[in-house]
Amino acid sequence: MVLVPKKDETGLRRYGKWTGNLKGHQEDIRRCIAEVPSFPAPLFTQCSRNRGYGPEGEFCKQHAKKATAGAY
Repeated sequence: MVLVPKKDETGLRRYGKWTGNLKGHQEDIRRCIAEVPSFPAPLFTQCSRNRGYGPEGEFCKQHAKKATAGAY
């Protein structure tokens, strides 16, 4: 399953939202849109791989396989 946050009012996604940082981090449009766990904290962040695969070319090669398998 691939986690992808919803777009906000600016048309971009936000990653890493939590009680201490309600705004999170704005999407980097050069990187994969999948949300991946960051360690050691139990937070989620944007995948660090480059885009170019999957639906609309918004995923990295690894997450595109999961997204096209119906988990998106």
